[in-house]
Amino acid sequence: MGFNRARNPWRPGPVFRYAFDLAGSPARPRLCFVSTGTGDRQASIDAFYAAFADTGVRTSHLALFEDPNVPDVAAHLREQDVIWVDRGSVINLLAVWRAHGLPEILAECWRAGVVLAGESAGSLCWHTGVITDSYGGLRGTADGLGLVPYANAVHYGEGARRAAFHQFLAESPDHLVGYATDTGAGLQYEHDRLAAVIADRPCAGAYRVVRGADGEIVEEPLDVTRLKRDKGS
Repeated sequence: MGFNRARNPWRPGPVFRYAFDLAGSPARPRLCFVSTGTGDRQASIDAFYAAFADTGVRTSHLALFEDPNVPDVAAHLREQDVIWVDRGSVINLLAVWRAHGLPEILAECWRAGVVLAGESAGSLCWHTGVITDSYGGLRGTADGLGLVPYANAVHYGEGARRAAFHQFLAESPDHLVGYATDTGAGLQYEHDRLAAVIADRPCAGAYRVVRGADGEIVEEPLDVTRLKRDKGS
């Protein structure tokens, strides 16, 4: 969920329209692209700008390598309608963000009504617990930003991610509730409550995953709202 990267230029998926609606449907929404998880890869930043060229969306990006590209990071992020976090290494992303004070800044943005969104690492980062391959193999960690008090797994049906998520929740001392998404599905939270599940692909699903009283993992499929793709996207 996010961009159709097989197209040149990238095509924004319907999740962006959904995010702008959540932000109050501004006539010219402000959208900031954050690609810390890829080390602020210039090719991705260029592709982001090309994707929204001539759309009326007021685009910007935040880069932190080698130093911030804007004079006041907090002020820049606070003036956005939507902050979109790109894919990449969620562990590296969190480490760099913490070095620059981003967790506090993003929490302020969130409380002020800025829509925080993203794909892959950009989904994981907002949660308390995550399953990630940032270390090479799949591993669970409870070191996310914790803006929402849940565990998260993305690309759920791929490889050993389901089994790794089950194991992480089974061993969690805090009895975390988990939410998992297949590629193409996303979670919308309002404060600390799951408000909706969306998808831009017909077969993408999402699941609530918890450890039951008997210690067994219980997985519940969630209702999904299918977003309509724009023509040609």
